[in-house]
Amino acid sequence: MELELRHLRVLCAIADSGSVGRAAAALGYTQPALSTQLRRIERLLGEGLFVRASTGVELTAYGAEVVSQAREILMRADALG
Repeated sequence: MELELRHLRVLCAIADSGSVGRAAAALGYTQPALSTQLRRIERLLGEGLFVRASTGVELTAYGAEVVSQAREILMRADALG
C-alpha cells in the first residue's frame, strides 16, 4: 500500500471529528471500513496515530505531526487543482 491523498483526508477527518464513526459518516464510509483503513495507514507508517477510547480518539504526538503535515500537503494539492 502507498499513502495517497485520500488516506490523508481520512486522517484529517478523524482528527477533526474526534471519532472514527463520525469521520466515516462525513466521508460516506462505514465505521468498520474506516477503522480498517486507519489500521492499514498506521501499519504503513509503523506507529499509532490515535489513542482509542470509548468516547472517541485523540491524536498521539506522532499523529499530531502526521496530521499537521497531511493538512499542508492537502492544502498544496487543492491549490494545484
